[in-house]
Amino acid sequence: MRHLISIADLTNDEIEEVFALADRAQELRKERSATGHIMATLFYEPSTRTRLSFESAMQRLGGSVISCSDMKSSSTAKGETIADTAKVVSSYADVLVVRHHWDGAVQAMAEHADVPVINAGDGAHEHPTQTLCDLYTLRKEKGALKGLTVVVCGDLRNGRTIHSLVFALARFGANVVTLAANGMALPHYVIERLEREYGYGLAPVAANDLSAVVTETDALYLTPKQPHQLALFTQVDEVIQARLSSMATGLRYDAFYMTRKQKERMKDGASGSYPSIGADFLREQRFQDTVVMHPLPRVDELSPEVDKDRRGIYFKQAAYGVPVRMALLKFLFDRREKLTGAQKHRSVVYESPEAIGPQCRNPNCVTLNESISTRRKFQILSPEEGSAWVIACLYCDHRSKVQYIGNAKSKRYSSFDPGLVRSLREWLKTGELAIFDTIKEAEELGYEPIKSGPQRILLNESEINQALVDIARQILRDCQNSDRLLILGVRSVGSQLAQRLAQEIEKQRQRRPESGEIEIFGAGEELRRVSPADADAGPLNLKDREVILVDDVLYTGRTVKSALSIIFRSGRPQSVRLAVLIDRGHREVPVRPNYVGKNIPTAENERVRVKLRGFDQENRDQAVLYSMDHAAGATAPLPAREGTAASR
Repeated sequence: MRHLISIADLTNDEIEEVFALADRAQELRKERSATGHIMATLFYEPSTRTRLSFESAMQRLGGSVISCSDMKSSSTAKGETIADTAKVVSSYADVLVVRHHWDGAVQAMAEHADVPVINAGDGAHEHPTQTLCDLYTLRKEKGALKGLTVVVCGDLRNGRTIHSLVFALARFGANVVTLAANGMALPHYVIERLEREYGYGLAPVAANDLSAVVTETDALYLTPKQPHQLALFTQVDEVIQARLSSMATGLRYDAFYMTRKQKERMKDGASGSYPSIGADFLREQRFQDTVVMHPLPRVDELSPEVDKDRRGIYFKQAAYGVPVRMALLKFLFDRREKLTGAQKHRSVVYESPEAIGPQCRNPNCVTLNESISTRRKFQILSPEEGSAWVIACLYCDHRSKVQYIGNAKSKRYSSFDPGLVRSLREWLKTGELAIFDTIKEAEELGYEPIKSGPQRILLNESEINQALVDIARQILRDCQNSDRLLILGVRSVGSQLAQRLAQEIEKQRQRRPESGEIEIFGAGEELRRVSPADADAGPLNLKDREVILVDDVLYTGRTVKSALSIIFRSGRPQSVRLAVLIDRGHREVPVRPNYVGKNIPTAENERVRVKLRGFDQENRDQAVLYSMDHAAGATAPLPAREGTAASR
């Protein structure tokens, strides 16, 4: 049975097949291939175009429609679950079309339905049928998709149409320029997936390239050609400015894809200019052949002047919704018994053997809002030796880094260690792998720490404090304008060090610099203010700032690469310099730190951990070197209690 939950559920060839059917829409209408079939539309959020075009498509194919356009007036208001709704309604219809305000809710419904389920938009996650309409429109207007450059504009963080679209454009070899409104950048998990699955790289777009659309341009260019390694820019001032000014200029823009501000998904309003297209855009010679698209409804990001211009094709785009959805319905009815050719979940799927285990960090995920209808399932991404493990929620695709692992048979736990990967893979095969978000979760289930090898103190408390004093002095020496200084720490130990560094800078210059933290794998803000904590201060502004990125240990460079990606997607700083307490070497990504507390070459089987007073149950500052007992997870005797804190 075929469902369409994500655009990844269709291969490129299948998408082309749907488009070929859409080209035959008039013939499909005569064939009446859906006669005797019933479609149910279940919309937990408002809709005009999507619901009506689906219902029109079904009726033109000869089928019938039963509809609940406002689920607040259904048994949902009485407390009926997603699972029960799916089971009941799938006995009334042959296909379900569902829109929901929770990310991943349509996937949950598909798990309980006995008929195909089509995602008509789930929270801020995906909207695959809109993407089919968008691709079809582009192909009609521009021919082949490969090589096109499409600018996606506006609310890229909350816009589900954007998330599905950029994945599809990448699959077909198009280039993408992201032009986000302030605080609405493309989520890191989307960028990470583009890099991981499609080899896309990032480069800034010259500031004057898109001035006709937005006054403050922090656009980024995503392309499989990887023109520049943006994430490696840790050079200072003149060097970075010279490289930024030479990047991605004079691009040919084939299409602008505008989106409205998704206010219904925002807790707080976002300030700053919002991209818009109007008279200035229409007058620019370089945009004479650039089409303008919008999934609609629009608010004020598109001027009525564009309606009359041949480049404004958004009403044509909406009209294509009927033939494309006719084609999709026929495609799914013809393949009811076939499994998808697309391999949506190419990585290892994990479910915890324990009642307590990892949770999705996306507060809008269906797994957190209606756990009775879901299972805590994750993909383990790239579980190779020597690298951190990242898990992705199978419902909403939000990602988090594995922090603590355990063996369900021996009841032992440890903080994640790359040296244990061989053992972890075996535990995964036998169903013994337990993953925890906190130490408390493991201890509540009776787990004891895995024994680590002998430990050696690399830095004691006074040495850590002196290192921060020295780094602060060097930063102030190199800083051109200390009033523009911004200290950003990588959560969590890096963030703690960043706050201490800001305190030390305050001692030396009698004024505390602004500071914040970067959360690489999280569902909330990727970049948040820490100091000053004034609620009226607004979001962090990176434009023309001298940024100091702080982390505890530099090893492979992957974490720094991800943090730099977030920085450059959030704004255009004057410079970015890297400060680390310990540099271990063994670089996989050629990142060069500007400030180092201590260089400590280590063997690949050795580990370095920075422990800070008051953080994660620690009572003193120290950096320790240790190695893991790889066999300890299943067989070692209980370690002495006094070694417990060190093993964490």
